[in-house]
Amino acid sequence: MNPYLFIILLLTGAVCVCGCTGTSSNPVENPVMPETTPVPSETNTESEPDIPLSFEEEIAVLQNKTDKESPVVLKIGEMTEVTLKENPTTGYTWNVSVSDGLAIVNDTFIGPENKQIVGAGGEHMWTLEAIAPGNQTFSGVYRRSWEPPTDADTTYVQRYIVVE
Repeated sequence: MNPYLFIILLLTGAVCVCGCTGTSSNPVENPVMPETTPVPSETNTESEPDIPLSFEEEIAVLQNKTDKESPVVLKIGEMTEVTLKENPTTGYTWNVSVSDGLAIVNDTFIGPENKQIVGAGGEHMWTLEAIAPGNQTFSGVYRRSWEPPTDADTTYVQRYIVVE
């Protein structure tokens, strides 16, 4: 008989014997109760602040709020900030652009307060300066840079009117 096959059979038998000698508990004495899954209510979700929104939902709420507001009015030389949630550890980052009448003067990622949380996201903040009059926009697409853009990508647009 092949010695390697004998050793494998011997070890397999030892594992089987050891696995069968443990004490068993009576399942009736220690029943495992399944956790109940909350059923979504049919009420307005805005009245339930305990349920956190997904990233996409948060951006959609922010974009909806931004769309309902009038464009932000800035004077030439005036600064403003745009802050969006971001988690670059996943490969996703904001790819932003501004129209010709705005300039990005600062571009900063602010990580989580608790540095012990590996893979946690933070916020990305852009400081914009109004440099030319007219209708201007800040726009961003949240995606992985190595993947091609799609219609399903999360986007954000903020409108501005720059006056002299």
